[in-house]
Amino acid sequence: MFAALYAPAVPTAAVIDVGRAFTPRFEQLGSVILLDASGLSRLFGSAQELGEHLRDALSKLSPGDSLPRVAIASTQAAAALLALGSPGLTVVMPGKEAIALAPLGVGVLDHFERVADSARSAPSAQPQAASPARPSHVGKHPRVTHEASRPRPRAPASRLLEIFTKWGIRTLGALSELPGPEIHERCGERGALWQSLARGVDARPMVPWVDDIPFEAALELEWPIEGLEPLSFVLARLLEPLADRLERADRGAAVLYTSLRLTSRSVLTRALQLPAPMRDPKTLRTLILLDLESHPPDAPIDIVRIYIEPTPAKVLQWTLLERAQPAVEQVSTLVARLTALMGEGHVGSPVLVDTWKPGAFEISDFRSQISDFRSQISDVRSQISDLSTIQPINQQSEISHLRSALRRFRFPIPTRVTVSEGRPVRVQTDRQGFTSGAIVQAAGPWRTSGNWWSASAREQSSELRRDHHAVAASGREGGWDTPGPRMKAGQQANGPTGQQDAWDRDEWDVAMNDGTIYRLVVERAVGQWFVEGVID
Repeated sequence: MFAALYAPAVPTAAVIDVGRAFTPRFEQLGSVILLDASGLSRLFGSAQELGEHLRDALSKLSPGDSLPRVAIASTQAAAALLALGSPGLTVVMPGKEAIALAPLGVGVLDHFERVADSARSAPSAQPQAASPARPSHVGKHPRVTHEASRPRPRAPASRLLEIFTKWGIRTLGALSELPGPEIHERCGERGALWQSLARGVDARPMVPWVDDIPFEAALELEWPIEGLEPLSFVLARLLEPLADRLERADRGAAVLYTSLRLTSRSVLTRALQLPAPMRDPKTLRTLILLDLESHPPDAPIDIVRIYIEPTPAKVLQWTLLERAQPAVEQVSTLVARLTALMGEGHVGSPVLVDTWKPGAFEISDFRSQISDFRSQISDVRSQISDLSTIQPINQQSEISHLRSALRRFRFPIPTRVTVSEGRPVRVQTDRQGFTSGAIVQAAGPWRTSGNWWSASAREQSSELRRDHHAVAASGREGGWDTPGPRMKAGQQANGPTGQQDAWDRDEWDVAMNDGTIYRLVVERAVGQWFVEGVID
């Protein structure tokens, strides 16, 4: 059983308070408040007595001659339509909804639809100041635009009402008697919905009102604290009640905000985007402490405030045929510890970059969601199925006799190379385990370049040239006997490893006296040579 409250002269917030006083299960549809009246007969008696109690409660808030409307029926649609179309108190016995709705005009359906749409599209936005109205015909003559004789456009919501009026359908009873398939064929799903509402049939279940209670906790300290160890006890005191509230509400933390007011009157705010909903207080405390370890406050702490952005909790059900993945809390704690140890941007999963730059990659966050694991498993299975259709390599073909492979060095090794007539003729390196000496055979060069058009790349290139000239000058003062200047240690990782924006280099494959084959790379912007790999 449902009860509908409608009082246009009473603020909607006051009507909600009246409904909340009778039952916690209610739903707001614009200015109409629907109550779940199931079980209220033990407190207020019969449906007629319950309706009188609701009417009296609303009458105390209604001004003067305006009378509130209360309707009680066994369906939501019937109660809402009767509250909108019938004055006073209306109580309908179960099974009599169509008979009670039959005398109402078809316009009540349009009114109900407008109310429901306003409830769905009414955000809690601040009212904006109304701008002064400006005539639409300013700057143009009505005869030119035909605005003088053009009728005002009708609202799209009243189009179906106009069709029913032309058909001679004036009441809900007449609409409910029409054949349903023909209504759907001529008026679409909206027409079929109107007919079901006219018969008192609910289109959807009731969605009870849920109070938006903020998950927030704060503690003002009597004495300022310094360091993470005393802060951990304060965080435990704040997080344990929040975790209990999240568990009772079946929610998990999606974003964790920590705000620390310092004795310097500044506020340190940190936000943690959690990979999955979680509500374990120990895990949340550990994540906050590890984040603050990387970003420590610069003054003692006066006030600690924690705010949690909730999200529906996630229930994981593993199958018996797959290995269970590690808990999200454990993975998040491990990643946070590694981030605190290695620094921001140094922990994650390498991802290829859409570029021709050799060795280019970027670090992305680890994904611990179950859907990602399942998608990867499905991709692997599809690849395995595709491999079964590939023809095996012919043992007599040329590709089956290839025995060489290039082993790239993660950090290319700087080296000194003697060049004669544009070709490398001698390699000299100080790295132990690598061959130095004359080059027997050389193949190349293979030139690649890119991203030279960006401004940041031009700035980096000019900076490298300045460093090159400075190092070359110091090399001449030190009496180097090789033409290739050395690079500074900080530039080693920024050369051919793919970490700079622009690149311009030549590649050579050279064979040494002992049969070793190296891949040499020269950065043309600075003239520095590297051993990028060895060919086995």
